[in-house]
Amino acid sequence: MESKILIGKAYGKAQDVLAFHVQDLQPLASGMARIKVMAAGINPIDARRMSGEFKFSGLPQTFGTEFAGIITEIDKNNPDWKVGDEVLGSGSSFTHATVIDVPITNLVKKPKSLSWEVAGSIAGVGQTAATIINELGNIKSLLIHGGSGGLGTITIQIARDKGIEALATASEKNQEYLKNLGATAVTYGPGLIERIKAIHPAPFDASVDMIGSEEATQTSLALVKPGGFMGATSGKPLSSAKIKAMWVKKHVNILTPVVDGVASGKYHWEIDTVYPFDQAVDAYTKVLNGHSRGKNVFLF
Repeated sequence: MESKILIGKAYGKAQDVLAFHVQDLQPLASGMARIKVMAAGINPIDARRMSGEFKFSGLPQTFGTEFAGIITEIDKNNPDWKVGDEVLGSGSSFTHATVIDVPITNLVKKPKSLSWEVAGSIAGVGQTAATIINELGNIKSLLIHGGSGGLGTITIQIARDKGIEALATASEKNQEYLKNLGATAVTYGPGLIERIKAIHPAPFDASVDMIGSEEATQTSLALVKPGGFMGATSGKPLSSAKIKAMWVKKHVNILTPVVDGVASGKYHWEIDTVYPFDQAVDAYTKVLNGHSRGKNVFLF
């Protein structure tokens, strides 16, 4: 069986470095499932790896950390899955491809109520948001920088369900969107600290920077209480060592409650743009430029 795989030949702009490579797949290994990919989310980390901002692997490199699809082959010793099952889950920088092999332990059943594009875009930010809230522990207030993206969207809602007061920043056009999710919304830009203090004078218990901007860093330093946790998920170099990097912890037990919440309508899930796989250049260019509301996704 063949797989059409998106690769980065070098580091740089999408139109210069992205290409498709067709590869014959090896026999399926023990403990693995072979998936015909139907949809795969596109995350900022994919575009930043393409540009060379992050260099986690050698060249050429592959991309993608989440997927939804159909099992076409599976280790026959497993008791839970069969060929034809619709699933979703996580991968490690290889899900932007037409056929992928993933560990059986990564699989979550795709709810019938979810479209392919929604199912294929949940695993990455869903597990990251759950990790954030779990690791912050027993807090009462949370400042989120960049709340309108896919990660912010679900983090706000999980925080809301745990009784955490969330204040989130975003552009002017996304203020009503944040309010509908359950957050107090503030427009970022000059005067941000003063605008936040005017509506939330008490120090925050914690903050999470999903943008990676100097404004976000200085705002967290000014508004989080002494000893409060300040984290960042953008992966960008920041000017203060007090802002700690936060990384996703992947496990189906973390992912499944988020999937169930989206499927039941408990959690709102926003899709920004759906791209055919052959429009990868346009997709990565948009994601690298930022300002998406919700998730961007490939539909195969």
